[in-house]
Amino acid sequence: MNISKEFSKNMSQDGSVVPVIKEEENSSFIEVYQENIPNEANGQDERTKIQLCWDNVSYVIDRKGEETQILKSISGKANPGELLVLMGSSGAGKTTLLNILAGRLKSSNNAKIIGKITANGTDIKDLDFGYYSAYVTQEDILLPNLTPRESLMFSSRLRMPGNYQEHVDRVNGIINDLRLVKCADNIIGSITKKGISGGERKRVCIGMELITDPIVLILDEPTSGLDSFTAEVVIDLLIEQAKKGRTVMSTIHQPSTSMFDKFDKLILLAEGHLVYQGRASESTKYFAKIGYECPKLMNPADYYMRLLHVVDRKHHTEEEHEKIEKIVSAYNSIEQNDGDYDKSKLEPLQTKHLASPTNFVTQFALLFRRAWINGRRDPLAGQLLFIEYIMMGVLIDLLCNNLAKNYNSSTTRTQTLFLCAAAVGFYSCQNAAMQFPSETPIFLKESKQRIYSTTSYYLAKSLADLPMQFLPNFLFCLIIYWAIPFNDYDASKFWIFYFLLTLLQINALGVGYVLGSCVKTETIALAITPVFLQPMMLWSGLFPHVDSYPAGFAWVQYFSVRFI
Repeated sequence: MNISKEFSKNMSQDGSVVPVIKEEENSSFIEVYQENIPNEANGQDERTKIQLCWDNVSYVIDRKGEETQILKSISGKANPGELLVLMGSSGAGKTTLLNILAGRLKSSNNAKIIGKITANGTDIKDLDFGYYSAYVTQEDILLPNLTPRESLMFSSRLRMPGNYQEHVDRVNGIINDLRLVKCADNIIGSITKKGISGGERKRVCIGMELITDPIVLILDEPTSGLDSFTAEVVIDLLIEQAKKGRTVMSTIHQPSTSMFDKFDKLILLAEGHLVYQGRASESTKYFAKIGYECPKLMNPADYYMRLLHVVDRKHHTEEEHEKIEKIVSAYNSIEQNDGDYDKSKLEPLQTKHLASPTNFVTQFALLFRRAWINGRRDPLAGQLLFIEYIMMGVLIDLLCNNLAKNYNSSTTRTQTLFLCAAAVGFYSCQNAAMQFPSETPIFLKESKQRIYSTTSYYLAKSLADLPMQFLPNFLFCLIIYWAIPFNDYDASKFWIFYFLLTLLQINALGVGYVLGSCVKTETIALAITPVFLQPMMLWSGLFPHVDSYPAGFAWVQYFSVRFI
């Protein structure tokens, strides 16, 4: 794509210079991006603001009768218009606190959450907090064969009301805001498939949540796996979102000095304790005051990680214990100042429920289209399925062709039918089982957000997969039916043969979906599929009749897909 850029300078309302980048293709105007737009132009004044507060939050888990306290009476707040960063060594409780604030962790039989969390003074238990907030996970949960524009468009149409043009405008705005114009129409890709860069994938994940225009944006390790420059680009984007009036919270593992200097607020955790909360720029003065001065030429973030690090969480050394106790006591002795934000600007929140704005038919249509595009752009999976069916069909032909048309050949014909059924059932089940683990995180994430119903997703996924299953099966039937032959007196019997194998194929796909949804990786799915299918083969009725097996095992035949 030939893109020419024209730089011009406009004057903003406050007199500052605003650079404008115009991108043109074939002399037609495409995109306009404006940086440093005043907050009023971004709608900061009109946006509802949320101050998120938490008071004495503790998290205790029970492991075989032994209680472990992950968080220990944590209190704090996140103000609108600021980027709040949570830091601490591994196991300090950063992600746990973030998940509790986002409502992703709940009390259960073996885990208990103590404390109160409020949004503008209202307990989030009394709110559907997901309506106001969005959560970006550390993992990049995206379909690899879609483009950023398509991913954002599907998310917008599933989660937001409006006509098609409104969705297009919303997506284009997010693409501009997140600097995704150049890669908007490139395949996202995955570990095994080349696509956009890691930083661009992370920005797409953030864009997927910004689609709903959340007031509170919570991110878990958004810079994980990124180089220092790309990580700083992500932080700059989060700062821009905060300036629009959003409340932005994020965990950061090891930021560079330039990144650290950009943080508005900083929270430091050590072994489940809160050891610092305040301006990031004032943190070095605070620690120097309590006896832990950061070297002048050292990154403060690196110094804090070394200072708060413990070798073994369960067995602290005497030095580690004294150090943590001193830092915790010093922080607890400080009088906390809660007057750094004008609460008169905050409005009481109403109880609004997070729900999909689309009906079942629209959900099914969008999910079917998404699954169809994602599958069509993965030619390797389809090619392998064709190769499997063709090779098995040729092999069965070589072994069983030209069967005699007499009574003695009936046993051989039965065995041949079993081979056909076993091949179709096994290949269909295995391919379906290996597809689901990669899509399970996406489904779990979207189902928690109540974007669509489970029924619409399952039906769309199943029907989108069927054409790629039916075509290899039809080719398989053509190869073996006339070569063996099964019945060459009446050609219509071929369609009965194909119809029965198709029914078997649909049943096997269902079994594969069940197996794939129960495991986390394709490797496990590949391993358990034969183990699960073997009993079905034994009770299929094409080996010794099921009545000849012990009566105690007769029930197994009802769970067989009657190759199955």
